[in-house]
Amino acid sequence: MLEKSCDLLCIGGGGAGVTAAMAAGEKGARVILLAKDYIGYGNTRIIGGIMAYGDLDPSREGEDFFRDMIVGGEYLNNQKLCRIMAKESTLATVLLERFGGMVKRDSKGGISADVLLQIGGHTAPRTLILPSTGPGVGQGLRFGIAGNKNIETMEKTVVFDLIKEEGEVMGAVCYQLTSGKIIVIRAKKTLIATGGGGWIYYPHTDTSKVSTGDGCALALNAGAQLIDMEQIQYIPFALTHPSGMLGIVVGEPFTAGPAGVLRNVHGKDILPGVALKTRAQVSNAIILEVAKGNGTKHGGCLLDLKANKEHPQGKILYQYYSEGIFKAFTDVIVNAYGPAAAKWEEPWDVYPSAHYFMGGIIINEWGEVRGVKNLYACGEVTGGVHGGNRLGSVSMAELFVFGKRAGEKAAHQIARRDHPTPKKSLIDSQVEKLKNMMGKKGKYRAIQLKRELQKTMWEKVGPAREEDKLKEGLKILFEIEEKFREIAISGANQYNTELLDAIELQFMIPIAKSIAMSALTRKESRGAHIRLDYPERDDHSWLKNTVVSKDQTGKIAVNTQPVELTSLSPQEN
Repeated sequence: MLEKSCDLLCIGGGGAGVTAAMAAGEKGARVILLAKDYIGYGNTRIIGGIMAYGDLDPSREGEDFFRDMIVGGEYLNNQKLCRIMAKESTLATVLLERFGGMVKRDSKGGISADVLLQIGGHTAPRTLILPSTGPGVGQGLRFGIAGNKNIETMEKTVVFDLIKEEGEVMGAVCYQLTSGKIIVIRAKKTLIATGGGGWIYYPHTDTSKVSTGDGCALALNAGAQLIDMEQIQYIPFALTHPSGMLGIVVGEPFTAGPAGVLRNVHGKDILPGVALKTRAQVSNAIILEVAKGNGTKHGGCLLDLKANKEHPQGKILYQYYSEGIFKAFTDVIVNAYGPAAAKWEEPWDVYPSAHYFMGGIIINEWGEVRGVKNLYACGEVTGGVHGGNRLGSVSMAELFVFGKRAGEKAAHQIARRDHPTPKKSLIDSQVEKLKNMMGKKGKYRAIQLKRELQKTMWEKVGPAREEDKLKEGLKILFEIEEKFREIAISGANQYNTELLDAIELQFMIPIAKSIAMSALTRKESRGAHIRLDYPERDDHSWLKNTVVSKDQTGKIAVNTQPVELTSLSPQEN
């Protein structure tokens, strides 16, 4: 066993975690930055290459951007967080370029309307292109922390559990895949930036395989609350076949272009003006059309882009797909649907793919986790910024805005705190639990139970929901939880992937239950949440957030709280 100590433990090596670590390190805090994969990887590394910049007119103070987020999120958003996001979003560009990332600038080297895109849900152009896409951003993040003497990095390391005593977090117990060591880290402050849990829906997802809901589960176990967990964003244009490429994304609403048409199997246009709609609106149109029996034999709808080739703006988009930032999508289409489809001569068979968690840990404007001392969170693992639907490109800016705020706040508070001294018996107990998992005998393999959970989530708690299916899904999830008690795990030390699968599964189970129970609780359709048995949005009864917590017995409970409408309400729009 290896023991370490630091001022701030940052769990998660993507954009939010790196930004928080940098912000704290620059304030003099000693930071350990821990990543389950590599630093700069995860979902940050696979972004498509766009980031919100904000409103160009500074006199508006982000008012237009703010309104778009609230309307797009269908009024579930935390408006205080959205106000900060709208005002400070331009800082994201500064931070990205400081780290070594790139954004497309105009001929004078500035950011103007000439280089900003208007994408679905935004009422004005405010989205920058990142020419190097995800890999370039990831390399920029790695470059940003290189040589910072205050930051120690640990890769291929998964957190088993947080060290917590009397409502106070004091670090974490971890397993390092490469060395096989159990590592105990004592920290004055701990920050979670582990991203979402899209892998819970595999293979119907475009997210990284490390996105298994770890941070939400860790926080929930520590006494935190999760908000709006039913709100899973599906990106609308993903492959429906072949089976080996299922769920891979090939575009989003604005990439349909000015002349793109979304049709059902009978040729009917199911959503005019698709390019300017939000991801939730487009995904929901496809999901509902297929649910009515109007989908293709592969279970999708048809995206016809051909008319764009004769449209002035559409021609520019076609160029992006041919040799620009969206060429990766074209490469996927060639392999899946053939050269004619890649040249937009044939329509694409598409269905939404699980993409982003709008729900997550409840935080305040500085990333402090509600109800838990010395715990912070930022990035996709948190809830509140996006409400019922995240506008495209906003999450990339969010990583930098709230990562910086959380890191700086934690560093400021660290100076007032002595080093924690958790009880030795507490640490020994957690270490023993982890040791006992290695070599455990049983009749179920973790990977088998993972696949059963993923299949259940897609079929019972997926895009189109109804009460009976949700209850069936919950029943299966409880059965998986029971089977987990009889799990078999290799006794190997180094590269024990069965142990990693088991740790991830123990996070996936409560998060899957949180999603299903929240979806069962919200008896309306709002944002990305579709209830076939409650098809309408109900502002009278359901202008509420769902809130997940653990009761005194450790069982998951779901309650509701009224949405705090500080600046904007449905009646004002």
